Amino acid sequence: MSTLLTENKTNGFRKIDSLEPEWLYNIRKNSWAAYKEFPLPSRVMHLWKYSDPSGFLFKNPDDLMSIRVPLTDDAEILNGEPRQELSAYAYNRSDLMTFTNIHQDFKHTGIIFKNLLAAIRENEDLAGNYLGRLIGREFGKFEALNLALWNTGLFLYIPDNTVLENPVRLQRHPSGPATLHRLLVILGKNVKATIIDDYSGECRKEDAQINSVAEIFVGAQSHAKYINIQRHSEKCHTYITQRTEVGTDAQIYSVFAGLGSSYAKINAGSVLSGTGAESKIYGLAFGDNKQHFDYHTLHHHRAGNSLSNIDFKIALKDSANSAYTGLIKIDESALNCQAYQENRNLLLNKGPRAESIPELEILCDQVQCTHGATVGPIDPEALFYLESRGLNRDEAVKTIVSGFVEPTLKQLPDNIKEITRTLIMEKLEGQGRG
Repeated sequence: MSTLLTENKTNGFRKIDSLEPEWLYNIRKNSWAAYKEFPLPSRVMHLWKYSDPSGFLFKNPDDLMSIRVPLTDDAEILNGEPRQELSAYAYNRSDLMTFTNIHQDFKHTGIIFKNLLAAIRENEDLAGNYLGRLIGREFGKFEALNLALWNTGLFLYIPDNTVLENPVRLQRHPSGPATLHRLLVILGKNVKATIIDDYSGECRKEDAQINSVAEIFVGAQSHAKYINIQRHSEKCHTYITQRTEVGTDAQIYSVFAGLGSSYAKINAGSVLSGTGAESKIYGLAFGDNKQHFDYHTLHHHRAGNSLSNIDFKIALKDSANSAYTGLIKIDESALNCQAYQENRNLLLNKGPRAESIPELEILCDQVQCTHGATVGPIDPEALFYLESRGLNRDEAVKTIVSGFVEPTLKQLPDNIKEITRTLIMEKLEGQGRG
C-alpha cells in the first residue's frame, strides 16, 4: 500500500494526506523551511574543503514532494527460514516500496522492524521520541532536506535483554534519480545485535543522487555492530550522514566500506554519552578511475571513562582521490577518557591523491589521546622482496593490498567480507564497474 503527498496550503508544503501525524508534518515542514534557508555550505568550511557541495544537490527538490510514500509491507521474505543466516531482512525496491521480515524465531520477542512511516503511525512512543534527535534539521542543509522529504525509511527496535546471534541486513537500493533513505535504530539495555546497512544496486541515470541519514541509539550494557557498505555503481553521487549515541557501559563497533559511486561523502560518528561507553570505527575505501571519496569521522566523548578508536584505511589507483578528516572531541567533564585515531593511505600509482587531516578538540587534561596519519606509495622493497620470490608485479601488488585491507575485512560478517574482497580484487584487475 502507498499514498500520495497532497497539497497543503501552509507555506505550500505538502502533507501526507490524513495518514501523517500532525507532529511529523510540522517536523517535515520546518525541516523544509530550514533546507530552503540554509545556504550551500561554503568551501571554506573544513568539512567541505575537499568536496563541492553542489555535487550533492537534487536538481528539482520541489518535485520530490509529489512522490509516492510507501506505508505498509506485505512480503514474506524469509518464509520462516533463515536467509543467509539472518535474524531479519529488509529491502526497498526502485518504486520506493519497502519490505521487512523477522525470522520466525524472533517474531514474538518484541522486536519491531518495519517501514519508518508505519512505525511513526503505529509506534509513536518510540519512533516519535527518537526521530531527528541525533540528526535534525539544524545539522545541515542536506540533513534538513532528508528529514523533510525522506522517501524510503526503515525502523528497528530491539527490546532489553535480546540477543541476535545472526545479523539484521538492510539492502538499500537507489530509486530513480533521487533517493532519500532514512534509518532509525533503537537498541534497549543488554542487547546484542549486528546490523548490515548495504547500499547496493545500479543507478539507472547519470548523476543519480542518494541522500541517506542513519540514527542509532545503543542502550546501556548493549553490544552492537554496525556495518555500512557503499557499493553503488559509478553513476551515483552518494551522501550519507550517520550518528550513534552510546549509553553506559555499551559498545558500538562500526565498519564503513566505500567502493562505489563516482562522488561520495560520508559523515559518520559516535557520541559517547554514558560512563564506560566504547566506540570503535574501522574504515576501508578503495577508489579507482576518477572516483572521489570524502570521509569525516567524529568521536565525541561526553562522559568519563569512555574509549574510542578509529582505524581508517584508503587505497587509491588511476586518478581517484580521497580526503579523510577525523575529529576527536572530549568535553571538559569527561575525565579519564582514551581516544586513538589512525588513518593510512596507500597510493598504487602516480595519479591518485589522498588528504588526511586528524583533528583534536580536547577540553579536559586528564585523558589519553593519540593520532597518526600516513600517505604513500607501495614500498618498493616489499615489491622487490615478493618479486624475488617468484611473483610477477601484478601478483605482488595484489598481495600487498590484500595485507593492507585484510585486518579491516576481518571485522565484516562472512558474506559481506567476500563481497567486499571480490570488489577490491576486481578494482585491482581493472574490472570495476564504470
